[in-house]
Amino acid sequence: MEKGQGLFRDLPLMWWVKFSLTMCAILFALSFTIPTFLGDPASWKRDTPAEGETLGRPVNWYHRIAETVLPSPRISLGLDLKGGLHLVLEVDVEKSLRDTIARALNRARDLAERDGLKSQSAQVADDYRTTIEIADASKVDAFKKTVSEQSALIQFDKADGGKLTFLPNALAVEKYSAEILQQAINTIRNRIDQFGVAEPNIFRQGDRRIVVQMPGLQDPARAKQLIGNTAQLDFRLVSAELRQDQLDSAIEEARTALKLPKEDTKPETIQKIAQWMRDSSKISKNVTVMLDRKMENEGGVSKLVSSRAYLVEATAKLTGDMIESAQEHPDQNGLVPQYVVGLNFNPQGAKVFGELTKQAREPQNASHQIAIILDENITSAPVVNEPILGGRAQITLGRSQDIEQQRKDAQDLALVLRAGALPASVKIIEERQVGPSEGEENIRAGVLSSTIAAALVVVFMLVIYGTSGLVANIAMLINVMLILAFLAAFGATLTLPGIAGIVLTMAVAVDGNVIINERIREEIRGGMSVKQAFYKGYSHSFETLVDAHVTSAVAGVVLLIYGNPAVKGFAVTLLAGIISTLFTSYYVTEVIGQWLIEKTNIRRFS
Repeated sequence: MEKGQGLFRDLPLMWWVKFSLTMCAILFALSFTIPTFLGDPASWKRDTPAEGETLGRPVNWYHRIAETVLPSPRISLGLDLKGGLHLVLEVDVEKSLRDTIARALNRARDLAERDGLKSQSAQVADDYRTTIEIADASKVDAFKKTVSEQSALIQFDKADGGKLTFLPNALAVEKYSAEILQQAINTIRNRIDQFGVAEPNIFRQGDRRIVVQMPGLQDPARAKQLIGNTAQLDFRLVSAELRQDQLDSAIEEARTALKLPKEDTKPETIQKIAQWMRDSSKISKNVTVMLDRKMENEGGVSKLVSSRAYLVEATAKLTGDMIESAQEHPDQNGLVPQYVVGLNFNPQGAKVFGELTKQAREPQNASHQIAIILDENITSAPVVNEPILGGRAQITLGRSQDIEQQRKDAQDLALVLRAGALPASVKIIEERQVGPSEGEENIRAGVLSSTIAAALVVVFMLVIYGTSGLVANIAMLINVMLILAFLAAFGATLTLPGIAGIVLTMAVAVDGNVIINERIREEIRGGMSVKQAFYKGYSHSFETLVDAHVTSAVAGVVLLIYGNPAVKGFAVTLLAGIISTLFTSYYVTEVIGQWLIEKTNIRRFS
């Protein structure tokens, strides 16, 4: 027949442009979709690697083609599809704020003391209200200025003689709280990255909580330990105010007065004891009590072997944020095999460490010791024989019957110190582990729902619209492939809500064709031929399609910005679907439909 001859001849230039774009889109969709369905290259069967190669060639021919020709990105699966660990952490922002204010005031005290102005240690209340007493009331203005230079978190309120009161600066406290939470998120992300978890999802929840999701995690227990390990490291001078027997006696007296059991050695309990000793004038205001707890690991359980009390400075001058590098290594000096963590300080830290070791050698510091404190526990208290100017130190982990476990502990400690200490302690308040089998079940459920939805849409379009319905179904298939290709190409994560977004997009995709087909039917009912109605239907439907898709896109952008990860997973697939739907619903179906109208004897298109 005349129309059947020259299937692609005499078609307008614009058709060829749209046809070329459609072919490019299909090629893009296939290139980025196929690798995902071929699985992880690490699981492919391979030949023995040749010399100088890390991996051999894939055994299967299609794997060889994929590795050679196709792009490497694949769709990442979320926690609900892949399995893994979900944690909700609560950050102790309040304690971090109090400690920061206390450190700032101690710096101010040190500066004032250099100018001959004596002062008592600062008292920071739970509401950040701070009091400090200076020896010379005539120098209140000078001391007030020094404090303001050290911290913007508090502002001067009033002075009663030499007793100064400072109140929290609400704006500065709010800003600092947000910074603490963001710093905690960054630190946790750094630790997880070094731990080797691919595609972790870490985000803020409220003003005190952080949600951590780690898909495909193999060692949940170790990951929890790394994340929850505050790794707040500091170095403090050991005080010689009391002899060891006097200190032990004062602690026993405090336990009796406070009715605290002897076996309770938690840091918060020891701080209660220290506060009672200060209030009872057993010790001065600028020192505190800390324990050196010796732990042993037996069958995966840490057991307290012994503890020794030390009297140390109340506030540290040298902290872990001045560490430049940390590395675990075997201790070559000890008779018993053990691992230690070697530290190198940055230039500022090396200078402070040198000054600290110099102070330790002064006569008033009779013990000449520096306590190395990790997460409020003294790991060691070495004697300083001479000032150390090289900026190097090491942390011993104590004895252990399991040297391999100690090596792992040293590795983990070095890792968290390199990644940075958390700015505040964190507590795991919610934990949920999704098993791989549960993830596979979610995938099966998602695929089944998508298949049923697609089948129903296909049948509906064929029954109601005939040929144009078939064209819409072809476009819908291309549309789904494009969505998956977008997810793979841009490194997006597919979640269970994301699958729901794909199912919804199927309906949205054919909805655009319903608008076009109904417009064509209206034109035919108005007396136009099939060919005239086809061209007019498409030209008059474009603006309506754009308006509808832009409205959906606005909602998708809002969900992407403000939603939690589950909602964001839905929003990503929705937005990708809107872009691909607008293209397939209009251009792809028009290319196919125009070819049918121009090159076949079709009598009814819609």
